[in-house]
Amino acid sequence: MDMLRLEYDIQHHLVLSKRHLRDHALIRTIISTLSTSAELKNVCKRDLRKVRGKNFEFHTIKLSSPSRTRISPIDQKTYEILMSLNTSKPFQLSEEKIDEIVSKYSPADRKYNVKSLRKAMIRLLQDATLFEVEFEKLSLEEMYAYMLDFNPIYSGVWEFDDEEDVEEFILNFADLTGSNAESIALKLGKDEDYVRKILESGKKGLISFKNSKDRVFKI
Repeated sequence: MDMLRLEYDIQHHLVLSKRHLRDHALIRTIISTLSTSAELKNVCKRDLRKVRGKNFEFHTIKLSSPSRTRISPIDQKTYEILMSLNTSKPFQLSEEKIDEIVSKYSPADRKYNVKSLRKAMIRLLQDATLFEVEFEKLSLEEMYAYMLDFNPIYSGVWEFDDEEDVEEFILNFADLTGSNAESIALKLGKDEDYVRKILESGKKGLISFKNSKDRVFKI
């Protein structure tokens, strides 16, 4: 159950930030590259590349912080969104402001910052592979192949283009927040009649929060 809730929390950031492109790009970059706040504030468009490996052609980004510089794979959609922003440095903000952006799109009962959202994504990835992965020991192409297999943002699953995925998220969102169709439609940018039809279907999301007070969830 913890992993179901963890996945929902990450999805919550992605879905609710969609209407604000810069913020959405920031959230996606954390999830796609496991970047830190120190790295995010230094992101430059010129550091984005398309490379050809032995088995894949994929996009990369150079991430810099005071302690190190590294090259990371980045999914194609996030690459495209970053390139579409009308600035050469998309996240030229303080680390505190970057944390505020992440917190703004957190579920009401669990506030995240960059560090905890990054940690949540790492936990989800390691749970998917059933063992701890030493990311720093993977080559760039190995890291891309790993992300393609296990990170839903690379495969497009977390784009929520599929009707079943949207329905599941709306049901979980309603269970967690107790919001009505009008409120959910406004927050998610969805048609109110469409949301109401899902809520009146009698279906339940995979996550049940009825006994949430009795569970301990640590980020």
